[in-house]
Amino acid sequence: MLSARPHSALWHAFRQGDRAAFQQIYGLYARDLLNYGYKVTHDVPLIEDSIHDLFIELWQSRANLSDTDSIRFYLFRSLRNKITKTRNRDLFFQAADINDAPLAVDDFIIENTLIEGEEVQRINQQLLKSFALLTPRQQEALNLRFYQHFSNEEIAQIMGVNYQSACRFIYAALKTLREVVRILSVGLLWVGLEGF
Repeated sequence: MLSARPHSALWHAFRQGDRAAFQQIYGLYARDLLNYGYKVTHDVPLIEDSIHDLFIELWQSRANLSDTDSIRFYLFRSLRNKITKTRNRDLFFQAADINDAPLAVDDFIIENTLIEGEEVQRINQQLLKSFALLTPRQQEALNLRFYQHFSNEEIAQIMGVNYQSACRFIYAALKTLREVVRILSVGLLWVGLEGF
């Protein structure tokens, strides 16, 4: 078993042809890449093929790769580029609707110190519906920011947009979701007052 090493040392060892380092990189990031792929497209075979091809190409071109401060960032950006290029080449894929993508947003958690039980469930259900109404780019930006913990600068690079656009995706999405929570909270408060 390969002992844990700093990511820069792990990347360096991989570039030098260390198979154990390569396997460790795969083990560390394959699941995260798969989860991120679902945020970019619903085409499971495309995601799996892209990850497979990404790691094959990494191994084959390892000697020509440059240093990186973040293996995770490098892999996320590479996967997104690979999926995008494949989709652009596939005319049939361009006709597919990205809005059909399943949304793993059940981990949106509302602070439930003031609201309990059915109210929380109702808000969560409405948030799920509201999240589905966000644009695919807004959904992707939120995922990268709050689930993958990338900075706004990194999000812009991964998504292939400028910094201001990445910030707009995040701000607009959060504004929409906050408004939903505000409206529901006011509605629940009104219902509660009517019970007195």
